[in-house]
This record gives sequence, structure tokens and C-alpha cells, in this order.
Amino acid sequence: MAGHLILLLILLPHLVYNYHCYNQKCWGVADKENVSIKCDLEYNHCKADPQNNNPLCLQHFDTEGIVCGDQCKCEYDFKGEAGCHCPSKYIILLAVLLVGILLSGTSWFTYYRCRGRRNGEHNDEVYSSDI
Repeated sequence: MAGHLILLLILLPHLVYNYHCYNQKCWGVADKENVSIKCDLEYNHCKADPQNNNPLCLQHFDTEGIVCGDQCKCEYDFKGEAGCHCPSKYIILLAVLLVGILLSGTSWFTYYRCRGRRNGEHNDEVYSSDI
């Protein structure tokens, strides 16, 4: 019982805070602010070297990321900063609406076409292949 409680206490923060996105670069400071190095901040953290202001990537496992929802995906800008990209609700609504219109239009076309054939209406046009 105590083992289950300890396991729950260990896993609970990971269940509540499900980070999806982490920055990917470290940047220098002052005269080295345009200098960057690749550094996955999921398992590391950034620090500037106090002697020369160059960026440092230090191993550290207690980092914070950005929480993205299930509908979103993680994207990075040119600076390596993480951000969530979520599809617009209006685009999703528009797509659902268009699919609905297409399906209902197809259904009505099929319905009226079949209804006309059941009522004895036929196409009396003569095609050249029928002669």
C-alpha cells in the first residue's frame, strides 16, 4: 500500500503537467547575444559563461516546457523557442460544414434522381450511339 502511494506521488506531477514542447537553443548574452548553440531543454538548461558570455548547455532534468493540448503540435521558431500551434476552430468548423453540405447535396441529388425513375419519368433524349 505504501509503495503504491509513493509511486503515485512520483508519477502525479507527470500526469498533471504533461509538457510537450521545449526550447531547442541556448543564446549568449551581452556581446555574444547573437551566438547560439543547440540544446534540447527537455533534459538540459541554458546558462551564459560568466567569463566570455558564450551560451552553455548544462545537463539538468528538472526543466519546464510548454503544455500543448491534444489538438496542438509543437513548433520552433528560428531562435529555437518552442510554441504550440493549434488549428483554428473556425477552419475546423468550416471543413465540417462543407463536408455536410456536400453529403446532403449528393443525397438530395440521388434521392430526386431515383424518385423520378420510380415515377416512370425517363430520359427520352436520343443519343448518337443509340441510332
